[in-house]
Amino acid sequence: MQARGLRGSAVPSKAKLTYFQDQSLELQLQYKAVDQWTQCFKVTPDDGKGPIKMPNTAYLGFSAHTGELSDNFDIVSVDTKNLYSPVAGSGGRGAQGGPPNKKGGAAGSFKSGSQKSSGGWGWFLFKTVVFFLVVGGAYVGYTAYRTKQKREYRGF
Repeated sequence: MQARGLRGSAVPSKAKLTYFQDQSLELQLQYKAVDQWTQCFKVTPDDGKGPIKMPNTAYLGFSAHTGELSDNFDIVSVDTKNLYSPVAGSGGRGAQGGPPNKKGGAAGSFKSGSQKSSGGWGWFLFKTVVFFLVVGGAYVGYTAYRTKQKREYRGF
């Protein structure tokens, strides 16, 4: 596949590289119109080249070769996403190890009820005020106790 029109495109050019563990490797480009993806290639084990193996630790790098011409390329952003919901003991796949559903998790995956969200500044301020009230109350109680002990000692 040749991507004629990639240079000087009216929309920002995007590339989407999708790898399903041992199942497929696919590259798609968006350069003609927004949300119109053109498939560059797709490799599967059924192609007769054997299973697709990638290293366990992956590194992402970018390079460009323009031949005899010189050109400038700006990489504005890079987004990486895991197609499966991480679940302990499943090797990085979803609960069922199936393909992702529309919400980004694996089909049949479950949400843990132990996920906590941060409370924000309001909750922090509330806890700080309560802390100082407890410390202030302890100080007032200790001062009253000390005053009572002094009165008893003096015989009042």
